[in-house]
Amino acid sequence: MVVSRKGEEAPVALPCHLQKYSDDTVIVGCVENGQEDEYRDLLESFVRWSRENLLQLNVTKTEMVVDFSKSKSPPSTVCISRKDVEIVASYRFLGVQLDNKLEWSTNTDVVYKKAMSRLYFLRRLRERRRGRTGRGEERRGERRGEERRGEERRERRGEAQSTETHTKNMMHNHFSRAGAKDANRLNKLIKKAGSVAGCKLANLDDMVRDRMVFKLRTIMDSHPLHNTVDKLRSSFSNRLLQPRCSKERYRKSFLPSATRHYNSSKPSQ
Repeated sequence: MVVSRKGEEAPVALPCHLQKYSDDTVIVGCVENGQEDEYRDLLESFVRWSRENLLQLNVTKTEMVVDFSKSKSPPSTVCISRKDVEIVASYRFLGVQLDNKLEWSTNTDVVYKKAMSRLYFLRRLRERRRGRTGRGEERRGERRGEERRGEERRERRGEAQSTETHTKNMMHNHFSRAGAKDANRLNKLIKKAGSVAGCKLANLDDMVRDRMVFKLRTIMDSHPLHNTVDKLRSSFSNRLLQPRCSKERYRKSFLPSATRHYNSSKPSQ
């Protein structure tokens, strides 16, 4: 469960709603002026629906509270099946580690550790293939060894690109809001993968920019952001109008960042 207290500006947001996926479920609520009735009613209805459909809830799940109010007050405890739900500082949802300050250092640490573990096995594989290539050259000659080395270079390049893709898939949605320290760590990680593979890999910020523009272009009529993006279209050019941002957090979010990248990628008419 994720609760936002004193919610800030957002393009499209329901006060309280349930997000259900095949392997993950989260209840998202926006509490303003201390009015938690709608959020708690939704939670109780979900617990009742689960009980009626013979579904057992894991009451050890946690709750994260994102508090934007000026006067910080401790949130009230949520109970499920007579057990209190623990309030935590970070929450893992769909493979992304979110924290109650909407910063990305925690998620960056997770991505960095996973990518480093992949690089470790990639280095071990390279060392084994080096020895195998040397023995192959002795038995089959120089020509066969060159073909073998070329094949192994292509395989290493593909493996390094898989490491790079894993890092980018985990980071491209929030890279614009990540700090410079986190961005430099991930860029250095991609350079290490390129050095192991013996080839140059694309920079992280370039990939993030391209994917943001691609995501913005693929927003269909059924997407919740479709009406918001459609209202930003300029009447005399193929550019999008920049949404008004009164807070720095919203300015660095997906829609304003994707709009800037979209306008920079298309020439004005």
